[in-house]
Amino acid sequence: MIYFNTENDKIESIINSLPKDTAIGEFSGRDSAAAIIKAMERGDINDVLPVASFAGTEYGNLDAIRENHALLVEQIDREYGGRKRVHELVVYSNPQLWSAINGRFATMLIEKFGFYNPCIGCHAYFHILRIPMALRLGRKIIAGEREYHDKRIKVNQLPQSLDAYKRIVESFGVELVEPLRKIYSGDEITEIIGWDWAEGSKHPECVYSGNYNDVSGKAIFDEAQLDRFLEEFLYPVCTKLTEVIIKDEHAGKKEMIKAIEDLI
Repeated sequence: MIYFNTENDKIESIINSLPKDTAIGEFSGRDSAAAIIKAMERGDINDVLPVASFAGTEYGNLDAIRENHALLVEQIDREYGGRKRVHELVVYSNPQLWSAINGRFATMLIEKFGFYNPCIGCHAYFHILRIPMALRLGRKIIAGEREYHDKRIKVNQLPQSLDAYKRIVESFGVELVEPLRKIYSGDEITEIIGWDWAEGSKHPECVYSGNYNDVSGKAIFDEAQLDRFLEEFLYPVCTKLTEVIIKDEHAGKKEMIKAIEDLI
């Protein structure tokens, strides 16, 4: 498990020093870096605060992430000559929030929906975790999710899953910027990145990686069960939990569970 955060005082100092229209950039794998590069082509995104966050199920170290952050900073500086900037990397996770969405009620979710996938709740966690920061800055979060991954299906990035994340985030007045959403192939990501970074490499691993695939690699899910899970669990629970962390970013798991127990 990876769990350490940039010190609170340092996060405060960084946020207070940034232009107020700074966008939050989700930073982890190469799709997230490509998303920041593409998003900065927009005229209204000139500063990006990259925030690396981790699930309670990830392991590894941050060496490669720090290395790729440095390469991204250099690339944006070369491209824009200082007119646009990727700022210092912040590390910020909340394992209690992750657990409230993905762990505490796993058995109940299987019983209620006949379906449980930790990757969907995990991606929602990555988005809502950053909403309090986004509200203090430019109210934009840049995400690297894609509907298409060559011939592979990722259940957590199906159109209905991405629509649910967007609906949750944007209900708080924060834009979820998804510049890669319609990009089909990994080769296109390679062209955007501009440096040597193979797909699936140089970022932490997850113990649940591939959990929704059968032994041949085929994704296992039922559309009706997924839709019901998104509508009846993911949206209301993540919306309520976002309200909790906006009110108190240090809220504990007990308070989180209390806030959502009537929704389960």
